Amino acid sequence: MLDCKSGVSPERRQRCDEEAFRQVETGSESTRLEGGWRLVKSRNPEGGADAISVMHVVDSAKSDTRLAGLSLQCAKDGVEVVLIVLEPLPRSPRPKVVLTTGEGRAEFEGSVVQGGAAVRLPADASRLAASDWQTAPELSVEIGTEPTAIRGTVPIAGLAAALLYLSQNCHAR
Repeated sequence: MLDCKSGVSPERRQRCDEEAFRQVETGSESTRLEGGWRLVKSRNPEGGADAISVMHVVDSAKSDTRLAGLSLQCAKDGVEVVLIVLEPLPRSPRPKVVLTTGEGRAEFEGSVVQGGAAVRLPADASRLAASDWQTAPELSVEIGTEPTAIRGTVPIAGLAAALLYLSQNCHAR
């Protein structure tokens, strides 16, 4: 993933996106959905319920290399919105996250999870995914980190269908 940066050729960007999905699929079952979404089921090594999510990688032409993508995953109380990062973040800070779709802008305080590889957002982000984001073509992301913020864009066309697949699989687990 080191050669995956802004300004690379479209062919290289496609290879970068494929490599990001290959990394996600390791130890997982993945199904392609419309709009570039993936339904991913990961086995729990301790024998509990599988982790189930729909994921989309960033648009590498519009994103810095530290942001990998967006994951909407089954949780005890509904769907969680999680941003996946490639450069582990310190666990203690609660980074400010700004998400923008067209005219809509929302700010959240995130929680660093998964050993620093992800930022979980509060339930209000899940409500936006289930409503306002449904008609947006892309989601702009800014995670407040030091010394510089992590910025990127995730294509989210097809989100409604992806969430439908997710909800059907959340209930089935």
